[in-house]
Amino acid sequence: MRYDTEHKQRTHDKVVKAAANAIRSQGPDKIGVAGLMSKVGLTHGGFYAHFKSKDELIAEAITHMFDERYEAFEKCFAGVTQAEGLDKYVDLYLSTLHRDRRDKGCPLVSLSGDIARLPLPARKRFESGMARLIDAIAEVLKALGHAHPDPLATSVISEMVGAVAMSRAVPNAAMGEQFLATARESVKARLRLP
Repeated sequence: MRYDTEHKQRTHDKVVKAAANAIRSQGPDKIGVAGLMSKVGLTHGGFYAHFKSKDELIAEAITHMFDERYEAFEKCFAGVTQAEGLDKYVDLYLSTLHRDRRDKGCPLVSLSGDIARLPLPARKRFESGMARLIDAIAEVLKALGHAHPDPLATSVISEMVGAVAMSRAVPNAAMGEQFLATARESVKARLRLP
C-alpha cells in the first residue's frame, strides 16, 4: 500500500514526538527502536523509511523538544506585557507541574547530564535550542531595560534549570518544593518582576 507524502510526514512526526517523550522521561540511552516503533503502532523495519539511524532520530527529537518548549515560552507572552509574560514563564518553568512532567519538560533539565555523551549532531541541536531560548529571554530583558541582558539571561536559565533538576533529584517532596520556591523568588527579584 502506498501512502501520500503527508501521511509519511505525519508518521515521521509521530515517531519523533514519541522519541522526545521517551528521551525526556527515560534518557536517550534507554530508548530502543523496536519498542519505540511498537509504541506508535509501527514495525521495527519501518523505522528506516524515516531515519538513517537512532542517532538521527535522537537529534530530531531534541529539536522537537526545544520547539515544544519554545512554543510554551511564546504562549506566556500572548496578550500581556513583556514583564507579565516573563513572570508567567518563570512561574511555569519553576512549577511543580513542570518538575513532575518529565516527558513534557524542558530538555535543558532532562538532557543536561546526558548530552555530553551523545554524538555531535545531537549536541549541536541541544546547543542551538538552548541558544534560541537564552536569546529570546535576553530580548525580553533588553526590552525591559536590563543592563547586560545576554549574561543575565544565561544566568537565569542556569538557575532555573538547576532548581528543577535538584527538585527532581531529591526524594524529600518538601525540599524539592523549596528549591523551586527559592529559585522563583531569586529569579523574580533579579529580574524585577512582580
